[in-house]
Amino acid sequence: MAVRDNYILSRDLDASLRLDCQHLLAKMYTGYTLSPQIPVAPSMKIAEIGTGTGIWLLDLASQLPSTVVLDGFDISDGQFPHESNLPSNVKLSIMDSFDQVPPELVGKYDVVHLRFWVCIVRGNNVEKLIHHAKALLKPGGWIQWEEANLGRIVTNGDEARKFVHAAELVLKSLNFDFGWIEALPNTLESHGLEVVDFKTGRIPPSLVPLIIKTGLAGWFEILDAAYRTQAQSLPPEKETKDILLRLVEALKDGAAYYWTPLSLLARKPAGTALEP
Repeated sequence: MAVRDNYILSRDLDASLRLDCQHLLAKMYTGYTLSPQIPVAPSMKIAEIGTGTGIWLLDLASQLPSTVVLDGFDISDGQFPHESNLPSNVKLSIMDSFDQVPPELVGKYDVVHLRFWVCIVRGNNVEKLIHHAKALLKPGGWIQWEEANLGRIVTNGDEARKFVHAAELVLKSLNFDFGWIEALPNTLESHGLEVVDFKTGRIPPSLVPLIIKTGLAGWFEILDAAYRTQAQSLPPEKETKDILLRLVEALKDGAAYYWTPLSLLARKPAGTALEP
């Protein structure tokens, strides 16, 4: 059965490089690849959904025993590394994470990792994604999630403030609503998961240049995708893209436009029954 691919961002070389840079950003912000609160065992199985370039798994493979199973899933293999470049314990496959989990994967994993679903979840509806992640977990398993809260933007300078208004119109036209991000701890708990750790707030000054550059690189992709839809609610294309270009030019003068990071660790209670 064909999977539904509603991903609006690009999968070209520049986009893949952006994803890899975002991995560096997330690792520098949290201080880890795999949370130190998660116990490591030689026989453990770890999955990542929305794996993209597989960079998180590749980084993790260098830190864990080669007996640990590392499986990555994405709706497209367009950014997967060639299989000859994968460690023997890393496997990447196509799967729709808004669909039901295949029976052979139900309750298989000790850890499920998610990151940056902000431009994938539409209409504030994250329920199917959470159900999918939970179904992959063994009882007692962990969800590790890092997210970009585009609903809380930090700005500096006139060009950044001008872009805020245009960006809001573009995101609304694409049916993006970011209320689900701040509600994520409560939503996970409503699905029977125990939130063990939650962190959000302003990013350290040393990481601001990286979060700005990766975020604005993503915005060029978002604008290209948005104007392909020809939605009537969009602001004028040339005007919006010119504002973004002026914002990029103003960075050297101290302009800033970036999202607020969020990281979360949750656990599936040990006595939880398996469900697809």
